[in-house]
Amino acid sequence: MRNYLVLAAAAMLAACGGNGDSPSAVSTSNKQVSVAANAAAASAAAASNVESEFKAAQGVALGMKTTTPPVVIRDPDQNLPPYTPPPPPPVLSTTTLSFGDFTSYLSPGSTQGWAPGTTSGSVTIPAPATNGTGAGDKAVALANTYTTASYEADVTVTPPVGNGPANAGFIVRTTNPTAGGFDSLTGYFIGLDTAAHTLVVGRENNNWTNFIDYPISTIVGGSTHHLKVTTSGTAITVDLDQQRVLSLNDATNALPAAFASGSFGLRRFGVGATFSNITIKTYPTVTSPTYDFSKVVGMVYSSSTAVNAIDFWQNYDPAVVNRELTYAQTYGINTISVYLHYLVWANDRVAFLSKFENLLEIAARHGIKVSPIFYDDCWNQTPEYGPQPAPIWGVHNSRWVQSPGTPIEQAYFQPSASNPNVTYKASLANYITDFVAPHRNDPRIVFWEPMNEPGCSGNGALQETRAVMMNDARIAILNAGATQPINSPQVQEDEGSYFSDFYAFHPYNNPYTGPINGSSVNALNSETLQRGFPGTTGQTMAGIVSNYGGTTGFIIWELMIGRTNTRFHWGQVPSAPATVEPATPFQGTIYPDGHPWSTAEMQALTGGFYVKLPVLNVGYYNDPTFNSAPVKTSITPLIDFDLNTERGTDSPDASAGVNATGYGVRWTGAIEAAVNGPYRFSINSDNVARLWIDGVEVINKKSASLSTVSGTVWLKARRHASIKVEYVHNTGAASMHLTWWSPFARRPDGLRIVPSGSLVSSD
Repeated sequence: MRNYLVLAAAAMLAACGGNGDSPSAVSTSNKQVSVAANAAAASAAAASNVESEFKAAQGVALGMKTTTPPVVIRDPDQNLPPYTPPPPPPVLSTTTLSFGDFTSYLSPGSTQGWAPGTTSGSVTIPAPATNGTGAGDKAVALANTYTTASYEADVTVTPPVGNGPANAGFIVRTTNPTAGGFDSLTGYFIGLDTAAHTLVVGRENNNWTNFIDYPISTIVGGSTHHLKVTTSGTAITVDLDQQRVLSLNDATNALPAAFASGSFGLRRFGVGATFSNITIKTYPTVTSPTYDFSKVVGMVYSSSTAVNAIDFWQNYDPAVVNRELTYAQTYGINTISVYLHYLVWANDRVAFLSKFENLLEIAARHGIKVSPIFYDDCWNQTPEYGPQPAPIWGVHNSRWVQSPGTPIEQAYFQPSASNPNVTYKASLANYITDFVAPHRNDPRIVFWEPMNEPGCSGNGALQETRAVMMNDARIAILNAGATQPINSPQVQEDEGSYFSDFYAFHPYNNPYTGPINGSSVNALNSETLQRGFPGTTGQTMAGIVSNYGGTTGFIIWELMIGRTNTRFHWGQVPSAPATVEPATPFQGTIYPDGHPWSTAEMQALTGGFYVKLPVLNVGYYNDPTFNSAPVKTSITPLIDFDLNTERGTDSPDASAGVNATGYGVRWTGAIEAAVNGPYRFSINSDNVARLWIDGVEVINKKSASLSTVSGTVWLKARRHASIKVEYVHNTGAASMHLTWWSPFARRPDGLRIVPSGSLVSSD
């Protein structure tokens, strides 16, 4: 089993060069040097900040790996230099085509002749006589093969004949064209559709795979447009009338090599067309980068205190984030996926951007990279800004909401509610730009995710809109200068793969399924783990690690067990809620006090049964006198938690049957000081609590109300001292925090929890 205890970089992101959306090789090389230098400087600054914060705080949770940086409210766009795109690559050749350069491959049944236009540099294709003729006619120019090239022409398309498809445009990277049928070739088609008034792109491989139909009202019968298509690696960009409209990247898993190059040609379907000023330019060959995610050990992260992304960001608490990412780091996590939300940005922009920067800083201190998610197509379709309702006990993901939500998607091209002069399309692009621009070279970002699970909503009427949103998000991310890759996973709908730099999938099956076409190259398992429910076969953490660790990597749903209610399974919905707490949480990994649902899962994540972690052993007792056997034993990196009074999350571990009231918790282990000196310990709790070090009682808090009691002990450097802590909770909200301070220590690691022996086997 792969040892993930030593945290590695989440992904070594390869450089790319070339034309279109890609930087040149020289600028990429310079950018890599700049990113590395910036990362080193940021690391040094963070270390300095930790020392100053530690001195000022006069106390830090025992076991905490870093201090908590405050949220600094400021607009990251202030003083941000504008992004300057790299210079275009040199043109290697320019070819102007005329009618005589094309060889006909006309479909059967067509009697319409292709002919020169009014000039020798134009091609005219008369409209077919009736609907169904002239369907898929195509002609390929010369015998040339192109890889990195641009193709452009002035294109006029007639009104449709009949009610069938009505489009004409370019075929690029074309191989094996024959007269056998509509899509009898291998390559891509980019055309203007005068029936649907769209710019259409798709892949042809003796069949048709539609990528997008982008609505453009000016594409009407008889209109003329300048169409420019650029192919660069697996990327295709489309400019119409000198404006970038489409930015695609065919991240189909194990895409056949045939789509990497080919000839240029023209195609029409159910219309007539004229092509003039047809020009092809070639550039230095670009090979799209591949990304190695094999070392990604990730979790989806929303704090245990939040019911959804709106709640998380509205009530963002850096202390909770620092605490919970300490758990993540301890248990071998090096990547988190974090959901953003458009409504939070639209209502509280500067604060949201500031909180995001704070999260990135905390994550970096724990050696964790971040994947931000802009849109989500899952669960409640009508999110609302403001206080979020409490979770519904027994219902899976009871308050999770889509972003931006169905009403905004339906009004995507219409004026936004906040500003009638700005469409939702423009507002959403600004939302994305606001996050990407300040972090365009940020090594803390592993990749940007435009949309989680397009199609999860089941709303087929918005499928094309989702493709449009992913396309526009990709353009906004690239226009902001992002050097990180872009991805939307292929789950319910395939469109995500056509606007992504790599292939991501969400396997929730057992037996464990891999990438759809079998290749782990350039692929990431970006969401996984469900432990099953009656009538189904669930997954295990060990199964996830063994099947995806070291190959595609993996991101678990989710880090915390809390108010999102994913401990209840998919079938537990408002009409059929759970009747009891699940003994096995359907999803979620760590409870708010830092103990995992299963120590065996931590063994799988961190490398095996003999791994040593900086944790304390912990026992949970339904007998607050500690005279009976514990209900559960586990491990935890900190003694630092708060619990609410909501059913299920009011207990330290409801799945194990730990009471919500009248329970006791005992922690045992060892600590080691870095330097000799006095160490002050403090317990802040809602009820009685005690601390012993080397068998000597240091604190005996007898108050049954929320208060703090401190005690001081002398510790010798580099000597293991035993520690025992007991806490009893009566009723109400639970709160227990053990902190320490010494005038001789410089950092939180000046007093550490001694790594345990083999992880305890009892859960």
